Amino acid sequence: MRYRRLGRTGLQVSECTIGTSQLAAPGSDRAEARAMVAMALDQGINAFEIAADDREVIDLLGELLRQENATHRVHVFARVASRAPFELPSPHVPVQQAYPGAHIRAQTDSLLAGLGVERLALQQLHAWCPEWLGEGDWFETMTRLRREGKIAGCGVSLFDHDVDAALEVVASCAVDSVQVMYNVFDQGAASALLPRCIEHDVGVIARAPLYYGALARMRQPYPRGDWRAEYFYDEHWRETSQRVEMLASTAASFNRSVPDLALRFCLSHPAIATAATGMRTREQLKANLQALGDGPLNAEATLSLGAHKWLC
Repeated sequence: MRYRRLGRTGLQVSECTIGTSQLAAPGSDRAEARAMVAMALDQGINAFEIAADDREVIDLLGELLRQENATHRVHVFARVASRAPFELPSPHVPVQQAYPGAHIRAQTDSLLAGLGVERLALQQLHAWCPEWLGEGDWFETMTRLRREGKIAGCGVSLFDHDVDAALEVVASCAVDSVQVMYNVFDQGAASALLPRCIEHDVGVIARAPLYYGALARMRQPYPRGDWRAEYFYDEHWRETSQRVEMLASTAASFNRSVPDLALRFCLSHPAIATAATGMRTREQLKANLQALGDGPLNAEATLSLGAHKWLC
């Protein structure tokens, strides 16, 4: 396992982060999920991405970390749950309604207790709105939590393709990290956001490197009850599948699979510290580890995959 520096936090994080949202999803095998996490820890993965209000996942992961005696050696990237419902991609609600300081602190303390860790690597606000930079007490709260040793850094987690929303907050140096969608189909962050993160030493967590699994499923639809079945509505799924097939032709020319090249493409950008990938089986983990073992893509492959951008 290779490790990269997460911006100014100085944390050394594994190139692969376990996205935990699928660990307790409908249809998941809890025993298999536990075995996958144990294997990930054994293979050197030290980073996990989690929603601060996902109690089922918190309980499952906390139990496993204690069993594996790993609470002291993992980095957890948390996302605070908003107290106010809002429409995406732009929330258009005051930050004090969505993320008041007391709420951030309460969710941080609850997560620390549930996971059994002494410190979160990151506490992040989700679906960032640019006007929030000068509003509320979220920044003051994050600063205090950092001074108390409860978090190593604070960040923002962006909604899907809304990459420009973070340009100002990154330049302000108010945050230590950005979690952003970045994959073969959505390369929008590469034009302005990722260079700015390098300039200001802000760590980047790439989200959805396999585009919510679509780059690994080919033509297999998502089962009923899986939120992605609604996200990939019929027309969108048909176009996505067609584009995955075109990408498969490019992958074949390099004698590689689509998910192999997709994951490595994501990690080939120098701004990316780690790629958060949803996994719940050992088979999925093994495939991702095999891809990671071959390292970043060469210039020819990166250029070829760059031609497949679509959602940006």
